[in-house]
Amino acid sequence: RMRSEGIGFENLYASSFRTDRGTVATLSGFPAQPKMSIMKYPKRASHLAGIASSLAEAGYATRFFYGGDANFTNTRAYLYATGYQEVIDDSSLSLDGHRSKWGYADDVVLEAAAEAILARMDNSAPTFETILTLSSHEPFEVPYARLEDKLLNAFAFTDEVIGKFVERLRQSEHWANTLIIIIPDHGYPYPASVSNYSAERHHIPMLWLGGAVAEPRTIESYAAQTDLAATLLAQLSLPHDAYPFSRNIASEEVSHFGYWTFN
Repeated sequence: RMRSEGIGFENLYASSFRTDRGTVATLSGFPAQPKMSIMKYPKRASHLAGIASSLAEAGYATRFFYGGDANFTNTRAYLYATGYQEVIDDSSLSLDGHRSKWGYADDVVLEAAAEAILARMDNSAPTFETILTLSSHEPFEVPYARLEDKLLNAFAFTDEVIGKFVERLRQSEHWANTLIIIIPDHGYPYPASVSNYSAERHHIPMLWLGGAVAEPRTIESYAAQTDLAATLLAQLSLPHDAYPFSRNIASEEVSHFGYWTFN
């Protein structure tokens, strides 16, 4: 339903198969490596560019939400090093809702995030907010029972929660200046016949929504997670030369391809 009102990117590829690699690819435009995670090496990760730091330099407030432990795989250190001014995770959240082994379920986290985001929007300063969901992840235990397949039921749960989150922001007076980007951190081997090393396993969607979108359209150009930084910053008329591996998907002056790596 939301694809019909936004910008859909049809040929996008996740850089890797793990959240720590995909997060860096998405937020820093830095390609994943097959056998290591740069996020786990603070001295290296601290030299990476970040969409958050680029936007902070342009006057944006920056914040990251996660319903689990942000220290996992050194994520918190990476986020602060790449421009996030505030990281909110389960250590600072006190929510009345379901918890899996990873943390709070997506419904209560996105509800709390929506409250915080709308409050900040009322202060009129531009803001860059990031939310990492976790319910569409094994063991796929969610407070929801719509589909018999446990995996598909968890994905349906997160899908519904995101829909409600978007509708909540849509009611805001700031909707006209709001851009929502929905992008996975990595793909998933579903159906079971999809092999871990196939391109199909890494093929992911990306959707841009919000009042800031001029008109719905579909982008067929091949691209990778790493291309988000250059594409977004170019749309905001901000420099993106700090991201040498990131390509502006909207530019006709660069080659376009999807990149992924698997050991």
